[in-house]
Amino acid sequence: MQAIIFANRLGDELSPLNRHYCPALLPVGNKAVIEYTLEDISSAGITQVKLVISPQAREIEQHLGTGNKWGVDIEYFLSKPQEQTTSVLKRLSLDTEEKLLLARGDIFRSPSIGQFIEFSKAFPDNFVQAKMANQKAGMMLLPAALPHVANLNWPLAGQSCGEAVVTLVLHGHCCMLDSFQSYMDTNLSLAANQYPSLTPMERCYQSANPEQDFYVGAKAHTGQLNKQSGWGIIGENARIDPSVTLKNGVLVGSNCLIDRETTLNNSLVLPHTYVGEDLEIRDSILSKNLLINVRSGATIEIDDQALIGSSQAGEIDSSNRTSLTTRSLLLILLMLSLPLWPLIQAFSFIKYFYRMERKSAKVLYKPIQASVITQSHRDNSGHAFQTWRWNISPRVLALLPQLRHVISGRLDLFGASPEVRHSQGLQNQRLGVLGPVQLLLDESSPEEERTLLALEFDADKRHGKYLSLLWRSLQIHDGQENQNEVDGASLNRRQSMSNRCPPLTRGE
Repeated sequence: MQAIIFANRLGDELSPLNRHYCPALLPVGNKAVIEYTLEDISSAGITQVKLVISPQAREIEQHLGTGNKWGVDIEYFLSKPQEQTTSVLKRLSLDTEEKLLLARGDIFRSPSIGQFIEFSKAFPDNFVQAKMANQKAGMMLLPAALPHVANLNWPLAGQSCGEAVVTLVLHGHCCMLDSFQSYMDTNLSLAANQYPSLTPMERCYQSANPEQDFYVGAKAHTGQLNKQSGWGIIGENARIDPSVTLKNGVLVGSNCLIDRETTLNNSLVLPHTYVGEDLEIRDSILSKNLLINVRSGATIEIDDQALIGSSQAGEIDSSNRTSLTTRSLLLILLMLSLPLWPLIQAFSFIKYFYRMERKSAKVLYKPIQASVITQSHRDNSGHAFQTWRWNISPRVLALLPQLRHVISGRLDLFGASPEVRHSQGLQNQRLGVLGPVQLLLDESSPEEERTLLALEFDADKRHGKYLSLLWRSLQIHDGQENQNEVDGASLNRRQSMSNRCPPLTRGE
C-alpha cells in the first residue's frame, strides 16, 4: 500500500503567519505538522508516499528530503494551491482498484492511521469516514472511498451519509490549524502531555509548577527552570536569559533568543525569533517580526529589530555564486555594448511613439507605454534597490543594463527573480538577472504562474536548460504578440503538467 499525502493548503486562515510557514510546516511542539503524519504513516507499515505540494514547495522538499528520516520514500508532486482532490488524482494516473491511503498532511491529528487501516479492512466495500474529537480526521482509503474523495478538499467537507458509509470514531486530538487560537491550544496541549501517544521529544526538567514540567532541547541555555512558575517546551539552541520570567504555558522554538527582564506568559515563540529586553508578552504568537495576539486576533509587524525580529543571520547559499571570471567577461561585454545603448533607447522610444501615432492623432505626443521600465529589486544581501530595463524584445537585450549588478556582485547572472514582490520568502535562493520568470513572463503575471514556472525550471536537471531558456526568450515577441505567446506557453505548461506524473521527483 502507498499513501497520497496532501500538503497544498495556502493557509490564508492564518495570514500573515502563512508568510513564514505554510500549514504543513507549522511547528507544533517544535516539530513540523507534516512530520507527525509521516511518523504515523511509517508506524502503519507504509513506505511509499506521494506528497502533493504547492505553496512553499521548495521549503517542504528541503525540510523532508527523500523521507529517509521517517523510513519512507517520498515522491513529490506539484499541484496548484488547494487544487481539487479529484483533479490531482486524475493527473497522478493511479490504479483506482489498488488500495491507497489518502490523507491530509497539513492538519494535526493523534497517531491513528494504523488503527484506521485495520478497521477499514473489515469493510472493503464501504467508505469508512474517520472522525476524531468531533471533527473529520482527513483520511480515507481507496478504492471504496473513490466517490467521496471531494471530502478531502480544503476546507474539509461535511459528513457523508448513506448505507455504504461507515463512521469510525477515533480517540485522540484532531486540529485543523485554521485559527490562531486552535494553533496555540494545540501547542499548549502537547506541552501539557494531554495527547495520548504523543510526548515532547525534549529532555524533561522540573519547574516550580507541581503539575507541569519543561521539556528542553539540546544545547539550550535557560537559567534555573525549577524557579519558574511556567511550563512548556524549549527548542534546541534556544537562549533564554536567566532574568526572563516564564508564566503559564510557554513554547520557545529552536534558535530563539529571549533577552533580559522579559516576561513570557501563555505565549508561543516560533523558531529563529529574537525577543528584546524588558518586554511583557502575553497570549501571543511571535514569529520573527510578527506579533499576533491570540485573544483579539490582532497582528502587528514590528519594524524595530531591537524589540522583536529574526534571530537568523540570513545568509544565502553561495554555492552557485557567479564566478569572478564570468563577471570579468560580463564587464567586457557591457563595455563593448555601450555604443549601442543610444540606438536601443531610440528604437524603444520610436516604436511606442509610432504605435500611438497610428492609433490616435489626438494623443500624438503621448506614448502608450514607457520606453524604459523602472523596477524595485532586492539583492542577494536582502537590500532593496531600484534598477531599470528597456521595454523591448528580446528580454535578454532589454535586461542588458542590469548586468552591472552582476559585475558588482549584487545579483547573479542566473537566479530567482529579484523583484521585491516576488523575492519575498526566497531567502535561501540566489537572486539573478536572468531566469525563467525574468525572461518568459510579464510583470503583470499572477504570482501562482511565477511560482509554478520557477519550480518547474528548478526541477529540470538538464545541463543545457539555461541555453534552452535563452533560446525560448529569443522566440518571444513584443506587444500583444508577446502576451499571446506567454499565455500560450502558460497553457501548454499547465496541460503538460496535467499529463505527467510527477513533475518533481526524488530518487528515481
